[in-house]
Amino acid sequence: MENFDDKKISRKQREADLRRQIIIEAAEKLFLSKGYEDTTMDQIANESEFSKGTLYNYFKSKDDLYLAIGTKSYEILIDYTKIFIEKQDPGLEQLKAVGYAYYEFTKNHPGYSRIFHDINVKLPHVAQKSQDKLTAIEKDYINRNEVYGEQFKDVIINGIKNKTIRSDKDPFLIGFTLFMMTSGIMKELEQHQNTLETMKFDGDDIIDFVFEMIAAGLKPREK
Repeated sequence: MENFDDKKISRKQREADLRRQIIIEAAEKLFLSKGYEDTTMDQIANESEFSKGTLYNYFKSKDDLYLAIGTKSYEILIDYTKIFIEKQDPGLEQLKAVGYAYYEFTKNHPGYSRIFHDINVKLPHVAQKSQDKLTAIEKDYINRNEVYGEQFKDVIINGIKNKTIRSDKDPFLIGFTLFMMTSGIMKELEQHQNTLETMKFDGDDIIDFVFEMIAAGLKPREK
C-alpha cells in the first residue's frame, strides 16, 4: 500500500512533469512562430508564465529545449514507422512503408518536422560529442535517433534475408543513403509547396514516383 511519503513524491513528480510540459509547449510555440535564432529564454519564460529561474531548473539552455522538442519529434516518427511497417510484409514493402511513415509525419506534424530537420543544422555539435560528455537531454535525443535507426536497419536486414532487397550493398550504407535522400526530398516538398501548386504537381505523386525508383534500385541483382 502506498504510504504518505510515496504519495508526496508522486505528487511532486506530477507537478514537475506538468511544469516541464508547459515549458516545452511554450518553447514550441515561439520556436515555430519566431524561429530558433529569434527566440530567447526570457520570451519562453514569459510565454510559460514561469520565472526564468524555474526554466533553468528544467532546461539549462535554449539548445536543451530545442533538443527536447526534437526528441518529441523522433518519438512521433518512431510511432508512425512502427504502425506503417506492421501493415506490410517483411522486406522491400516494409522499407517503402518506412518512407511513407516519414512522409505522413511531415504532412501531419509540419511544426515538429521542421524542427526535426533543423536540429542537425542548428546543433551539429550534439552528434559530435562523446557519450560521456552528453547531457541527459542530449542523451535522450541521441537515444531516440538510435531507436529510429534500428527500425530502419532491421527492415533492411530482414529484406536482405528474404531476398527482396539486394545483398551486394552494406545495410548501413543502404539505410544512411535512403535517409539522406528521403529527408532531402521531404525538406524540398516543405519549402516548395507554392511551386508544386503552380505546376499542378501533387506531393503524393512525387513521393510515389521517388519510392518506385528507390524500390527498383534495391531489388536483388541477377547473378
